[in-house]
Amino acid sequence: MGLLRLLVHNRDRIPPGGLDHIHMCGQEDLPWFARVYFSGDHLVIERNEDESGRVFVPWRVGDYGPILIGTSTLMERDEPYVLEVELARGVTNTLRNQLAQWESMGLDVPQSIRAQVLEATSDFSRAATMQNDVPAAADWAQRSLATSVIAMDRLATEYAQQALRSRRNQSKPSSSWFGIHLGNQRPSSRIARQLASTFNMVSLPVSWRSTEVVEGRRSWDDVDAQVDWAHSAGLRISAGPILELDDRGVPDWTYLWEGDFDNLLSFMIDHVRAVVERYRGKVHLWQVVSRMTHGHALGLNEETRLQVAAKAITTVRQLDPTTPLVVSFDQPWAEYLATEHLDLAPLHFADALVRADLGLAGIGLEINIGYHPGGSLPRGPLAISRLIDNWSLLELPLLVALTSPSSSAEDPQANGKVQVFASDREAVTPESQREWIERHVPLILAKNVVQVVLWNQLSDAAPHHYPHGGLFDRADKPKPALEALKKIRQKYLDGGK
Repeated sequence: MGLLRLLVHNRDRIPPGGLDHIHMCGQEDLPWFARVYFSGDHLVIERNEDESGRVFVPWRVGDYGPILIGTSTLMERDEPYVLEVELARGVTNTLRNQLAQWESMGLDVPQSIRAQVLEATSDFSRAATMQNDVPAAADWAQRSLATSVIAMDRLATEYAQQALRSRRNQSKPSSSWFGIHLGNQRPSSRIARQLASTFNMVSLPVSWRSTEVVEGRRSWDDVDAQVDWAHSAGLRISAGPILELDDRGVPDWTYLWEGDFDNLLSFMIDHVRAVVERYRGKVHLWQVVSRMTHGHALGLNEETRLQVAAKAITTVRQLDPTTPLVVSFDQPWAEYLATEHLDLAPLHFADALVRADLGLAGIGLEINIGYHPGGSLPRGPLAISRLIDNWSLLELPLLVALTSPSSSAEDPQANGKVQVFASDREAVTPESQREWIERHVPLILAKNVVQVVLWNQLSDAAPHHYPHGGLFDRADKPKPALEALKKIRQKYLDGGK
């Protein structure tokens, strides 16, 4: 058994509930199953592996936070590490490596960012050489972290602006799709006008749960209305996910068949076939399966989930050989592996489907930031950049679906199991949602591998999954996030008009 101990000087930097989200990753950035607890001032991580790895901790950094940051690679040793120092080492190392990588690709790095990197490195050096005085070392480490996080944001912004400017200056126009997931109802005329001026694509749910509430009876009225509206508005249409393999995606009646995989598979494929036959030729992209890598819906295990995904993809491709299709993965950092005994991470699952050569045209990543359970903790833009780079190794285009909250208050229309992760409830506001979009969406668009960016939730007024994640509030009034997305489209996707 592997055992790692870290001395924590300022434990208040870990937000309430943060202990449950601390984990350790190996070379693939995938969490190891572990037991994490405090013993006095020491953070203790017990795991089966004894390999070196990185420790990730939700941490308040200056005016940011909490955000999930990681140490450099740590090996087991008898003497405990000082957590603050190791976090500063890891973050500074990440910053310097990313700067060097992007600079080698042609990024023109402003001198002011270089100065911040030098300042963060100098402060870390002081922390690392003063570890016999833990309070002083922790203070210098915290200063290094604060400067590093600011420099990371500025570096990511500079990369996004230069990359998108270069692409805009090319003769070939952007082919990116910029979309919104509508939910189960056609938008009102007032909302519809605002969507048409902000997005060039809509995603329509054709979920099994909503279309076949009663076994054998399918209702298409809502989807038909959405399709007709999208066509009249001149918007591209993404349909799906057709199958969502979690509790919110399967009809209640299917639990009578729990454990009977053959019959469940038959029901699922019947739904897939019915959707494709009805809307074939009317949509521009199929999202076939999502949320397939974890959870316990219908007693499906990893092997049977993989079989469902493969059979569904094959069925869509047989019925519609030309329309592109993707499968999507939520929680792409696989945080749940730290507390669940599973063999396949999302990236492994996707790799298996790609290698099977089933006809996938792309992969979807569902990044729901600031939520738990079922979402991902807040992370800096370089973490999102690294995630996309890792998934680009599959050599398929990516669809990135995003959600971020505008409040941490109670949300009566949301799934009661999902909470906003925030240590300061007043810090989560419509403005913070807008700022998150402004910091991260251009960076995502700057990645050549990303061909679709999709906001995952339309309105807080209708039933939804993620609290306060919509672009419209409970009164169906637009949030600042909508205007931010509109400006991003105008600046980066419409030739700067």
